[in-house]
Amino acid sequence: MLLPKRPAGFPQAKVYYQEQPGYGKDAAWLRKQLKTIRDDIYISSGEAEHQVYAQLEDDFRAARDDIDSRIHFVAGPIINVPEDKKYEKKQEGRENLSPVVRLSKDGKIELYASEKRMPYSFRVFDNIAIANVLEAYPPGERPNGSWYFYHWWTESASWKSKFTEVTSGKNPVKGNYLDHFLFLTDKEIADLKKWASSKGKDIRKIDLSSCREFWSEFSQ
Repeated sequence: MLLPKRPAGFPQAKVYYQEQPGYGKDAAWLRKQLKTIRDDIYISSGEAEHQVYAQLEDDFRAARDDIDSRIHFVAGPIINVPEDKKYEKKQEGRENLSPVVRLSKDGKIELYASEKRMPYSFRVFDNIAIANVLEAYPPGERPNGSWYFYHWWTESASWKSKFTEVTSGKNPVKGNYLDHFLFLTDKEIADLKKWASSKGKDIRKIDLSSCREFWSEFSQ
């Protein structure tokens, strides 16, 4: 793998790989960047897993309020939430269980909805060209590996362009989250995977219409 030439005055590009990054290690790496980098941040995160982003809610708030980071986030059509008996078989109110929705409601991030699950999850810190790219993984699972590109301008620009392609012409979701996402627990995501398989649907490419079809059957 050839490293790109560095622009004059900038650090040399580096790349690292980590096998099977757990929720804790993933959150720790993101926390470190959020605390030190004032930047435009672009995040593509399939289900916006609460196990990762609940650990980082205060860090996202501090990044926005204290160092004026601008955080752009795309997820969906499934948003992962913790179990709460109060919302069993109900969607209304579940949006408040999601840390990314809470951050969006408070104006700390711009949250965009993807009507069809994206095949890639990544984080780009734009101005200093740091990118973290997770290996593709289906809903309800974790990636087998994670790539970390530091000061790699072409790589970062490539992933930022993927974010732009998905969100082009869209506005951030504000106040109508149930119109754009289906909020599911880990167990319900497992049930969705079984349902999708029985219907001949590719869970890695599941769309909002299929998610709603599942929920109409599951919640009866």
